[in-house]
Amino acid sequence: MGFLYRRSECLIAAAAGVWLAGGHCRSESRTGATAEVAQDATDTTEGFLGPSRPQLGDRLRAQGALPDPNRGLQPAAAFPPEPRPEGRDAEPNATVEPPDGGGGADPNAVVEPPDGGDGSEASSVGARPAVDTSTLPALLEERGFEEPTGGFLAYVIAMRFEDGRARIVAERRYDVEGTSEEASTWNPASTVKLYAAIGALRRIHALGYDRQATLTFRGTGEPQTWTLEALVQAAIGPSDNLAYDYLVVFSGFDWLHERLLTPENGFERTALRIPYDKGRWTRLGFSESLRDSPDITVEQDGRTTELPAAVGDAEVACDQGSCTTPAELGETLRRVMLQDLLPDEERLGLRADDLTLLRELLASPRERGTEVVHELRPSFSADAVFFHKAGYADEWFSDNVYIDDPALDRTWVVVLAGRPGRSCLDRVAELLGELLVGGRLDP
Repeated sequence: MGFLYRRSECLIAAAAGVWLAGGHCRSESRTGATAEVAQDATDTTEGFLGPSRPQLGDRLRAQGALPDPNRGLQPAAAFPPEPRPEGRDAEPNATVEPPDGGGGADPNAVVEPPDGGDGSEASSVGARPAVDTSTLPALLEERGFEEPTGGFLAYVIAMRFEDGRARIVAERRYDVEGTSEEASTWNPASTVKLYAAIGALRRIHALGYDRQATLTFRGTGEPQTWTLEALVQAAIGPSDNLAYDYLVVFSGFDWLHERLLTPENGFERTALRIPYDKGRWTRLGFSESLRDSPDITVEQDGRTTELPAAVGDAEVACDQGSCTTPAELGETLRRVMLQDLLPDEERLGLRADDLTLLRELLASPRERGTEVVHELRPSFSADAVFFHKAGYADEWFSDNVYIDDPALDRTWVVVLAGRPGRSCLDRVAELLGELLVGGRLDP
């Protein structure tokens, strides 16, 4: 197992079975990157890939640092493997048995999509929900809030439950004058790593494997080998940029943008185009574009699948390193946190154990990127849990937060983005906490 650092000379291998706690190889800060490169330093000064076993969440809970990520949530429904297409998506060397060996239901198996197709229609969300664009800005103006000078975007989903967290009975969405649909005027940075993780977890099961599978990437440099779980942990936890790149090219540009990030699935303005930390990525022998996937070998339990190199030609409406909207970020987090309370057509099709992993990582402690959560927290009870993925690049700071306070019958998704600087959202996050708990932004 290895740990990856921002500088190529700091690439080292380690056999330690714990996440890196000391001895960091320090590198210069590079926070002023352009949107094309989308360099960010969201959660740690150095990115790294940690071990896949034992799971990060198990260790954090043993230390008392993480609550049960599924508290109050229903177990995930089963989703069987998607049909396997031909070409790069085929499995020339793999013989895949049913996940449970052919008998009985496996709660972690990925259910046949309702249309019997490739899975894209299984998550069709239909028309976008209505958004109240005037209430939130009026409430903020009443409290003297001044927007950050370089830009400000906001999106809030309010949800009310009955029977604990067993049933959603009301929802309402708010934004600031339509900014939840902005895609090309800001840099989402590491917030989009959640998309990459979801795509790769869906992709591995479509191929008949699970996240313990080993992936070997062969560019023009030395082959790079990681388990899929290690890549997901590194991308969502410490926010490693290379882990994100690996996840995207493993899914494949066309698969990702034609099967998952589609209008039918609620993604109208999301695209992942350019590697994060492009210089380090290309020095490892990979392409300057995420359209290009290298040869990849998938191995698990004596089975092997070879994915030949491919160049994606899916059309995307994005000329930045990555594009998305606050609304698409927030709706995705809602679906991760509440998959089994949602209609079939709104579900992401993730397995129960994969949902648990993502929730653990989203709730895990971070070294950086916690400014919004820090300002929201005082308004809620001591038992409140904040699941979030922040991002910082090109002076844009953003966070995508799910707030679960067991003392309340409501939960919220809060997506904020502002420029310039990491502290530019402090005041609005503080005000939002007061407004949410005070019932001013209810469903």
